Amino acid sequence: MKRVAGRALAYLVLILLGVVGIAPFLYLLVLSGKRRIEILSQVPPTLSFDWRTISKTYGEVLYSQGMLAFTTNSVIVVGLATGIALIIGTPAAYAFSRLPFRGKANLANTILSMRFMPPIAVAIPLFLMMKWIGLRDSYPGLILPYVAFSLPAVVWIMIGFFDEVPREIDDAALVDGCTHGGVLWRVMLPLVRPGLVTAALFSAIFIWNEFLVALYVIDSRGLQTISLGAATLVSAQRPIDWNIAAAVGVVTVVPMLIFSLLVQRYIVRGLTSGAVR
Repeated sequence: MKRVAGRALAYLVLILLGVVGIAPFLYLLVLSGKRRIEILSQVPPTLSFDWRTISKTYGEVLYSQGMLAFTTNSVIVVGLATGIALIIGTPAAYAFSRLPFRGKANLANTILSMRFMPPIAVAIPLFLMMKWIGLRDSYPGLILPYVAFSLPAVVWIMIGFFDEVPREIDDAALVDGCTHGGVLWRVMLPLVRPGLVTAALFSAIFIWNEFLVALYVIDSRGLQTISLGAATLVSAQRPIDWNIAAAVGVVTVVPMLIFSLLVQRYIVRGLTSGAVR
């Protein structure tokens, strides 16, 4: 009976946490299906909505408000920055995990400490650097800082995964004639695939939600990311259209939600394999 009661309590807590987590998102969906006058006049709020209003609101958000273009920009920036961070960070993590060299522990800790630095600390230097080298208001000027911010997390996540693989596998491959590069490409990468997905997801979520660097680097509306574009809807010069703002919130969350669901099994495996240290 104690065991049954414990499991029932655990499920109850999980259900409550799920409700608390999903309720704000569901309420955003409801708000996006109401007209502005209905949102302001319904006291207390109701859960009723109109499907025709939803289609009209999302059509306006995606096309009139430019959220489709902002989403496309974010997908391009997130994809390229995450890919470059994985290409650079994965061999570095393999070297930290497998190769002996002087100062390895201190260098690894230094790399990790860079992840703790908030973007606001380097926002102005980034602005001046991108302006000086002519990359301001461009994709490369936004991608390079995001790669720099993502690299420490990628390196440390992948170090944890490489450490989980027995060293005997490396030794066997080296005896068979593989170089360290061959071991990494042919042997290790298939074994640490969950780590690659986990590192990619952590980097993608950070870059997708990042606002400050984009604010300093990007001026052109045609290059704005989704976080920067969504902020333009809130203005002190005009009333806030709460149904539009709710639809923007949904559009902002859905791409990362879909990506997380697609790689969910890799995330669970990664978190249980010592990826987050």
